[in-house]
Amino acid sequence: MLLLAALFVAAALGLRLFLAVAPSLGLVDHPNARSLHDVPTAVGGGAVPMVLLSLVVVLLGQLPYAGWIGFVMMSLVVIGLLDDWRGIPSSIRLICYVGASMALAASLPPAQLGGAVGIFALSLAIAWCINLVNFMDGIDGLVVVQALCLAVGVGIIGAVRLTSADTGPLVLLCSALVACLAPLLWFNWPPAKLFMGDAGAVPLGFFIALLGLLAVTLDTVMGWVWLVLMMPFLIDTSVTLCLRVAAGHAPHVAHRDHAYQRLALRAGNPLPVTLGLLALQAVWQFPLAVTVSTETLFPPLVVLLSTIPALLLVVYARRKA
Repeated sequence: MLLLAALFVAAALGLRLFLAVAPSLGLVDHPNARSLHDVPTAVGGGAVPMVLLSLVVVLLGQLPYAGWIGFVMMSLVVIGLLDDWRGIPSSIRLICYVGASMALAASLPPAQLGGAVGIFALSLAIAWCINLVNFMDGIDGLVVVQALCLAVGVGIIGAVRLTSADTGPLVLLCSALVACLAPLLWFNWPPAKLFMGDAGAVPLGFFIALLGLLAVTLDTVMGWVWLVLMMPFLIDTSVTLCLRVAAGHAPHVAHRDHAYQRLALRAGNPLPVTLGLLALQAVWQFPLAVTVSTETLFPPLVVLLSTIPALLLVVYARRKA
């Protein structure tokens, strides 16, 4: 508990300091045609909790190659800060994300991967997780709420389902994520005073992928739990990408065509969308995650059920007003 309290205080103080110095460093996001905010806002604040989480991984994560994984996370923070500050071409960013994904995939025992093909497939999945979190970081509070719900859900269910020896690293990392991100929610809550930026969203996507890999290697059922809790983001990003590619749009070009962006534009405020995600996690995703952890129903069936609200929201968001 002392560790979590220390992380919370360090994150809160670090974010307050970052907010004070960001404008003088040029870390300000000015509104443009794709933006959903109206005033210049400090950006890159996600670097603070991600640096703290990197240190937790290195010093306390109890993971194979913990130092290497922490170094990759820190590298993603630096790349994200540079992108928030001056911008980095999407092709270079993609190469960095794929490289980070391959590094994480290669850190797992070979027997769990099935050789080079397994590493390649897992690398693609991790890279997609990094990108989808970045894609969804488009309105105030949304990504932070999702990450907190995921960490709380996986942490609680893991602590109940797994033995204390097995659950140690998973629950520790989930708890650390909550302690580090909770202060950011205060600054990022609509209307946001501070944006997470690529410095936060990109390493956060990497860390969320790490939680998923750790969960599934400890217990396959915990992998289902992770999947159920991530489903709102997985559906929005995957369906939107498929529809845009089918319409002839380049997949890497920035846009505001996601369901959450459309819903925020309709509402004229991001707050209903962020609160809606919180409600969805509480009344649908988390109960289904508990259900899949008890194995009372066929896990793929529970996963299928977990897609329903997100799919309905995507359909609703894309229908003409």
